[in-house]
Amino acid sequence: MAMKSTDVKNIEKWASELDGVITMPDLKILFGGQSEAALFKKLESAVKDKVLIKVKRGIYALPGAPLEIISTRINPDSYISTGTVLASEAIIGSVPERRIQAVKIGRPRVYECETGIIEHLSISPDLFFGFETVKGIKYATVEKAFLDVCYFYYKGRRFSFDPESDVNINGLNAAVISGYLRKYDRRFVSFFRRIWEI
Repeated sequence: MAMKSTDVKNIEKWASELDGVITMPDLKILFGGQSEAALFKKLESAVKDKVLIKVKRGIYALPGAPLEIISTRINPDSYISTGTVLASEAIIGSVPERRIQAVKIGRPRVYECETGIIEHLSISPDLFFGFETVKGIKYATVEKAFLDVCYFYYKGRRFSFDPESDVNINGLNAAVISGYLRKYDRRFVSFFRRIWEI
């Protein structure tokens, strides 16, 4: 059964005000007083009618919602990093469309939905630094995004670009990188210095 047009309008308006991402607690406020079963029915109808897409249990988005915002709603403590930031700052060429990477403490996770792929990489608490908040979304500084790439590369991860040859290191601040490197263990620092002359 198709959704009532008033419900569609309410969900679209509410989701737009929440930057395109809506959660079950948001819907409880929007449709106050309705049972969880009734809310799930509305969500199922909204997904079926392509008003919303399901990201994961409890998190839904408008079809055009930015992946950065979806990532932040999944895990507000995560920060956007690696090639996503490097490409946006023209330090590397483009990265695959409709895919972003963020860094967080805890188990790594991958979320796939119609909008794209969100990958949350895991890092230890002592290396969880070097980001700024812009309009409610945490982004790594370009130097930390580069170090995140190098660190995950050191750990065996591969990227859609070659960290050894595809990064314009002249666009990075050497002093900032040196300061950040003090927080890493000596083995990684030795590995880094062997490959990148910054």
